[in-house]
Amino acid sequence: MNQQHPSHQAGNNPPSGGNPNQSERANAGQTAVSVQITVSGPLAEPFPDYLIFSILNIIALFPVLGLTAIFFSVETRSDNKTGNRLLAEINSRKARFFSIVALGIGTISFLVYSLIRALLK
Repeated sequence: MNQQHPSHQAGNNPPSGGNPNQSERANAGQTAVSVQITVSGPLAEPFPDYLIFSILNIIALFPVLGLTAIFFSVETRSDNKTGNRLLAEINSRKARFFSIVALGIGTISFLVYSLIRALLK
């Protein structure tokens, strides 16, 4: 006797091009994955972004590290707004680190320059 796939009974068409088992075979080795996306608002206690400190480093002290500090400052601000606490904390520390290093290098450079000028007079 000719047995038909349940999808063929009562006028149903086969799933893909006439082979009733093709879609079943296509899904046989696949696993379902569920993804949960959580959206949170801004952090209640945002981490400091040190943006002003970074801008002052670009203007007055050591621009290369100041630009790096600004990048991390902006990332911190963005992470604070999106509620990503871990990245906000990491980027805040990096912004502070690069700002302090820029301050140190800029200050030492200024002192060395001033000392050399004073000795050459």
